[in-house]
Amino acid sequence: MVETAGLLPLPLTGIVILIAIFLSIIAKKLGHNVAIGFIFTGFLLGPFGLNLLHPQDPLVIAFSELGLFILLFYLGLELSWKQFLEAGSSGFGLALLDMAASTLAGFLISIIFGFSLLFSILVGFMLFSTSTAIVAKFAIDKGIFQLSSTKLAVSILILQDFLGILLVVLITSISKSGSALSLALTALIFAIGVFVTVYQLSRFVEQWMLSNNFGHTEVTLYALGVGLIVSTIASILGLSTSIGAYFAGFALAETQAGERIKKDVSFMRDFFLVFFFVGFGTTIFFNPAATVQALPALETFAPIALIAVALAASAVVAHFTIFSVFGAYFGLSKEDSVTSAILLAPLGEFVVIIAAAAVLVVTASEKAVIPVLAFLLILITVFAFQPLYNFRGILERLSSALPSFSRPVRTSKVETHTPYSYRQLKDFAWNLFVVLCLAWLTVTLYYKLPAFGIPIPYVRQFSSALLFMFFAIAPLLKSMIALRNILKSVQKKSHSTA
Repeated sequence: MVETAGLLPLPLTGIVILIAIFLSIIAKKLGHNVAIGFIFTGFLLGPFGLNLLHPQDPLVIAFSELGLFILLFYLGLELSWKQFLEAGSSGFGLALLDMAASTLAGFLISIIFGFSLLFSILVGFMLFSTSTAIVAKFAIDKGIFQLSSTKLAVSILILQDFLGILLVVLITSISKSGSALSLALTALIFAIGVFVTVYQLSRFVEQWMLSNNFGHTEVTLYALGVGLIVSTIASILGLSTSIGAYFAGFALAETQAGERIKKDVSFMRDFFLVFFFVGFGTTIFFNPAATVQALPALETFAPIALIAVALAASAVVAHFTIFSVFGAYFGLSKEDSVTSAILLAPLGEFVVIIAAAAVLVVTASEKAVIPVLAFLLILITVFAFQPLYNFRGILERLSSALPSFSRPVRTSKVETHTPYSYRQLKDFAWNLFVVLCLAWLTVTLYYKLPAFGIPIPYVRQFSSALLFMFFAIAPLLKSMIALRNILKSVQKKSHSTA
């Protein structure tokens, strides 16, 4: 710890927990996410406030990394492949459109404000990182959890969380590896190998433990041990420990003890997440180059706040537009479309997680910006969430003025997948994966292969794009045909229930 603190780690840990609990209670009473209280704790205890914590303290780093490990391990247990598929055709289609629109909006605004390409992409990813905890708590308090609009929003959140985890894994792995192609192949082989190995081994170990009268405590300890070992192997291979944690939990979720392990790990998740968010709070207004933390001048802070407001507004507009225009196509009424869009407004924990991972890969000048921007995005969207819901009647009238791709139906139903849509979804995912691999390979070869000095403008870019399209056109068409078949299936169901 910092020398000026004069405190041993154990008493300091107690101080952190007590202050974090106190501030989280205040945040909860005000109707906000408890994570805001945890982040404020780190901000107050960090160099800006009491100077008891420092972003570069070994204890802060260790607890933050352990918190991220426990979180991703738990999410692997929580977001199994079955849940991903059970989100339904409507959830899949709207989630795809909504995430694309949100990412594009964040990307364009960031580019306009002069940020780098990578920074702009990461900010775009932040804009679809809705807080599942806030939405679920709000729906329960309002008694709307069983409505079709709420179920659809929750199914989209499942897909967002699933993709968000993969993005965190990708970002943190890129920071440790210089070769994109090598990283992609290693990560793919590692993920498949971990899933198969851990699943098969855990089934055997689980049966052996139960037959020898071992309880669920031993099974949970075994699961955590497997997660730590797999994470260590991932680190040795040059990947992020996050990919090991997630896919170990992902495989264990398919075992009989998966639900029991998840319940046992949930307390550890809550405990270590406190330190993860506290650690993130210490990085607000922290300058890594100067290793100091200071409140920026108004002329520095005002543009960041302006960007945060613009990004938050663009995310809300993207949700509203996508659901208003395409909601009826997926069998949603205007009322349900608007309600689902509003429920996707509050950003949450994954914004912080993506920001913490992004600090490792963005430029030096952007390292101090992204934690502040992430925190402001959460504050703005959480504060705007309740007013948006209260004025949903006005938004419904605005939605009716927008063009729609099909006539809305009176009632909404989140359709589950059929065997046909399962096959089409599989074809879509596989062919899209092939296209992404080809794109990654094209970009890698573009930078790796030597230039031949042909005096024609943009000949290198043109030939690379032409080569990519030559190989990618077939799988791209197949993926689009599969997506069209999924949408037709959903539309047919919607008309049949009208």
